[in-house]
Amino acid sequence: MSHSLARGDGPRMSKRKAAIVTSVWVLSLAIILSMFMFGPIALRAYDHSHPKMLTCEVSSAEATSVSVSSTNLSSTTIPQVDVTTRNCGVLTIQREITDENRDRVAASLKPGGWEFVVGAGSFDLRGMLGFLRVRPEVVSHRIAG
Repeated sequence: MSHSLARGDGPRMSKRKAAIVTSVWVLSLAIILSMFMFGPIALRAYDHSHPKMLTCEVSSAEATSVSVSSTNLSSTTIPQVDVTTRNCGVLTIQREITDENRDRVAASLKPGGWEFVVGAGSFDLRGMLGFLRVRPEVVSHRIAG
């Protein structure tokens, strides 16, 4: 005994309904792609206009680098300092960090209380952005006090 759907005899979708389903599917795909294309630009602009001052308890800092690949198959590394804190998560310092000074900057971030200025959007979305390995970037920092 064969099922009617196996033969293709089942109920058919009207052309109008098929057009609506296809349109919704294409629109959904366009929205998702737009988020990946324009989301980082919008987040960077929001962060720039909404700085957030944090007081964090630094537990460690490490001089690292991140590798960035471009569409022409070239690759470059960007020096940075990853700051692990007890109450603010992991923050990244890239501004004014060079291969020559990253070890010195990491060593200067002694455990204890520090004030950091980060973008509010990146910090508030850090849980979700962590899945994409994106961390809030530090704009400035100083010893709390």
